[in-house]
Amino acid sequence: MNFPAKTLIRAATLAIFTIATPVLSTALAPAYAHEGHDEGPAPQQAAAVPRLVAEGSDIELVAVAQGHTLTIYLDRMATNEPVTGAKIEVTGEGVPPGAVEELGNGVYEIDAEWVDAPGSKPLTFTVTADGSADLLAGMLVVPEEVEAAVGGDGLWKNPVLWIVALTAAFGGFFLSFAFRPIRLPPDDLSAPAAPAPEAAPHGSATRVSAILLAAVVLAALPPPPAKAHDGHDHGGEAATPVMSGIAPSKLPTGEVFLPKSTQRLLHVRTQIAKTGKALAGRELVGTVVADPAHEGRVQAPMDGEVELTQGELSYVGKTVKAGEILALIAPAMPVYERGTLQQVTADVEGKLRIAEQKLARLTRISGDYVPQREIEDTRSEIESLREQKRVLEPKSGERLELKAPVSGIISVANVRAGQVVSARDTLFEVVDPKQLWIEAIGISGSDNDALVAGATAVDAEGHKIPLTFIGRAPALRQQSVQLMFKVDEAHTSLAIGVTVKVLVQHGAPVDGIVVPGASVVRGTSGLSQVWVKVEPERFAPRPVRVVPLDGERVIVTGGLKDGDRVVTDGAEIINQVR
Repeated sequence: MNFPAKTLIRAATLAIFTIATPVLSTALAPAYAHEGHDEGPAPQQAAAVPRLVAEGSDIELVAVAQGHTLTIYLDRMATNEPVTGAKIEVTGEGVPPGAVEELGNGVYEIDAEWVDAPGSKPLTFTVTADGSADLLAGMLVVPEEVEAAVGGDGLWKNPVLWIVALTAAFGGFFLSFAFRPIRLPPDDLSAPAAPAPEAAPHGSATRVSAILLAAVVLAALPPPPAKAHDGHDHGGEAATPVMSGIAPSKLPTGEVFLPKSTQRLLHVRTQIAKTGKALAGRELVGTVVADPAHEGRVQAPMDGEVELTQGELSYVGKTVKAGEILALIAPAMPVYERGTLQQVTADVEGKLRIAEQKLARLTRISGDYVPQREIEDTRSEIESLREQKRVLEPKSGERLELKAPVSGIISVANVRAGQVVSARDTLFEVVDPKQLWIEAIGISGSDNDALVAGATAVDAEGHKIPLTFIGRAPALRQQSVQLMFKVDEAHTSLAIGVTVKVLVQHGAPVDGIVVPGASVVRGTSGLSQVWVKVEPERFAPRPVRVVPLDGERVIVTGGLKDGDRVVTDGAEIINQVR
């Protein structure tokens, strides 16, 4: 069976593409293992910012190379506090001497041409701080820029690509000549030969060019990655990602990479964990009450009408002193009492006139006829009757003054100008806001004076208020013991009736590590955890078990060991790094 030449050429081209495709895929594609396979250790990602880490006996050093500048961060290992005022000398092979400039806050800088030169540079830092010197050494690795092996200009530098292209070219030439059209001699030699069809100029060259172009385009196409079967492993473990750059990041191990520049912005501080004994605290619910010795109440002594004093009426929030007049009250008298009073007044007035007339007669006939004692008795009687009349006479200008019993601030004012009040009505309450107590409801075992070693109140805003234990009530309240505490330093957030949290230290001491309450944060699993500094720029989470101590500290009874550098300031921010 004879096939046309064009058909044979197309078939040959397709065969070349079919053979070239797996070859190019194998040569150019990055081989990915199947899930569970690993064909070898993955190359580590080159550090975007070369850095050097060194630790001494008391200080730690991190050097970061950017351009022609080497930035040095110097901190205390125990507390992570920046070391200021230090003198630093940098030495190394091929490293000329240079001046290190202090920028402040424990940051130093040196400008040199050798900093950005590719290669490994062993450096030694001589640090003099607080009168003592320390040597810190490390290796600064500045990697070279690596061009991409595949893609862009790298495609044309791949020798496999050229081999496949040349193979396709030779194959095209061979197929062009092998399947070119052949003119057969005519059966009838006497018949005139038919004119041969005019061949297209450069037909073979055109076909070869098309084949060569198709091979090059096929080689440039990105092949799909291959993956391994499940459950296979053909090499070592994947390499741990390199900590690089200047931005915080969370590592696959759960640790957090936090550059020194970020640590200074977040004011990260640490402390060395040390096991000791401390009294555990118990959390109680308390209510703020007034100190009985600095709380006063003003009641109406009689029925009357409230009037202003000095043109104003005392109000809630006004600061007053003991004895200050808060208001005036005009006595009110019923009608039937007024009649009785008028009758008594008239009787007194009559007796007074009789006594005055008697005194006048005795005075005129005085001498040997009237004894002097009788005249003196009459005068005394007149003075007594006049005093009775003065008391019984209604006085419209007489007002009763209502005074503050203690110094403080008016907390209750149930009065209005012109208000008619009854006897024993509470008109004012005065409280000294600096003299407060807290009434807490405890349980059996915490009511012993010898067991209550200390107490602290914590309000809704987190303020810590020291307390002094006063005593307990002998009777149960709400099936619990009522404990009374005095506020040593009252905070402005405290108000009478406010509910607070009271931490009472009592009982036998427990073994644990005392850390600030801000060190304990909530992990993604919902458990309590702290952050431990394992390297100058690397922090690891540690699940812990804690019990309260006071309003500012807690006792870690499990999860930490002596010598761990626990983050005391900035733990909440580190916990948010993703």
